Amino acid sequence: MKAKRQRKSTAARALAALAAALLAAGCGSDEDSSEPATDRFDAQRAFADLEAQVKIGPRPAGSPASERTVEFIARSLRDAGAEGVRVQRPHRNVVAEIPGSEPGAVVVGAHHDTKEDIPGFVGANDGASGVAVVLELARHLAAEAPLDGPSIHLVLFDAEEARGDRAFEEDGTRGSRQYVRYAQRGGRQGSAPLAEIQAMVLFDMVGDCDLQIPLEANSDPGLYAAFADAAREVRGSPAPFEGEAGAVLDDHIPFLEAGVPAVDLIDFAYGPGGTPGAWWHTPDDTLERVCAESLEAVGEAAAVAIPRLP
Repeated sequence: MKAKRQRKSTAARALAALAAALLAAGCGSDEDSSEPATDRFDAQRAFADLEAQVKIGPRPAGSPASERTVEFIARSLRDAGAEGVRVQRPHRNVVAEIPGSEPGAVVVGAHHDTKEDIPGFVGANDGASGVAVVLELARHLAAEAPLDGPSIHLVLFDAEEARGDRAFEEDGTRGSRQYVRYAQRGGRQGSAPLAEIQAMVLFDMVGDCDLQIPLEANSDPGLYAAFADAAREVRGSPAPFEGEAGAVLDDHIPFLEAGVPAVDLIDFAYGPGGTPGAWWHTPDDTLERVCAESLEAVGEAAAVAIPRLP
C-alpha cells in the first residue's frame, strides 16, 4: 500500500444488567434524546460490506475487479441516500455528498484498490476495512441530512497503491492527488472546491482485531483529538485512539500539501513483528484477521465526531 515508517463475576454482571434495565424502565422519558451507539453505526452491516469487497478478490487499480468494486461502492452510496454520486476519471475515485446546513466541506475518505502482483492478496484490512466504515457512515449521515454543519464530501480513492516495485513516494496516492487537482480547479468532477474544504479524514487499515490507532505524525492533532473525545463519550474510553506513531505516507498527504488540515486514522501494525506487521501486503490479509468489533470502535466514534468537524 504505502511507503510508511514506524508506528500500534458472572452473577455480579447479571445483577448490574438487571439494575440497569429496571432503572431504564422506571426512568424512561420522552425527553431522553440519547441515541444508542447501535443506531449510529451498524458494525455487522459494515462487515458485510467488507466481505463483499473481499469476495471480489484482488482489486488493483485499472483491473476488471476494480471496476466491479467501483460499481459496488457507487450503488451502496446511492442506496444509502448520498447525493451527487459519480465516478471520477481517469482514476476511479467514487465521490458523493451528504449536504450540511452551513458553508464549507469536510472530506471523508478511504481507498478501495489493493496492491497488485501479490497472489492471493484480497486486502480485507488494506483497504476494504476503510471503505466499509465510510459506506456505513454514509448511511447514518444521509439519514440525518441536512447535517447541522458543513457538508460531508465522501471519496473512495482509486490508485492509492504504488504499481509494481515503484516507490510509493513517486507512484502512490495517484487517486487522492487527482481529487485535490480537481478541487484546486474549483471542484471539477465532483471534488469539493479546495477553498471550501475545512478538514480531511482518512480511514485506512481499521479492521485489525487488535486495533490501535495512534496519532500519526503527519496528522492534525486537533482532528485526531476529536475522535478520541468522541470515543470517550460513546464508549467510556478514548481507545483505540491512543498513543503516537511515526509518519505515514497515505492519501491524506495531498490534502496536507494543499493546506487542508487532515488526519490519517490508521493501524499500521498489522500482525506479528514491528511496523508494518507480518500480514501487511501478504495473502494473510484475510477475513479471519479482521473484526466487526474494530469497525464498530472506529465507526461509533466517527459518527459522533465527523458532524462536529472541523
